[in-house]
Amino acid sequence: MRHLFLVSVLFCGCCSESLCTFKNEDVTNMYSSYVEEWQTQAKQAFEEAEPQVFKVAPKPDDGTNPDAAKCICKGTGIIVQGDGHKTVCPYHGVRALQSQRK
Repeated sequence: MRHLFLVSVLFCGCCSESLCTFKNEDVTNMYSSYVEEWQTQAKQAFEEAEPQVFKVAPKPDDGTNPDAAKCICKGTGIIVQGDGHKTVCPYHGVRALQSQRK
C-alpha cells in the first residue's frame, strides 16, 4: 500500500497548481537585477570578438595627410594622379578648407 502511494505521488505530482506555476512577472522580477550586467557583458564580448571575426583591413595609405608638409598635394589642395588627371585633396581641397572655416 505504501508503495502504491509513492507511485501515485510520482505520477500525479506532489504540488498543487498554485505552488508550481510561475507568472511572467515573477520571472522578470527575479532576473531584473541581472539584466544590466548581462547587457554589459554581451557588449564587451561583441567588441572583443568583432576584430577577430571581421578582420578589418587597414586603410590604404593614399598619400594624403592633414599636415600640408606631409601631404601628397603639398598643401595646394590638388592631387595629380599617375595618369595626369587631378583630384581634390580631402584635407586641403576647397571644400575641406570651407568646412574648416565654418
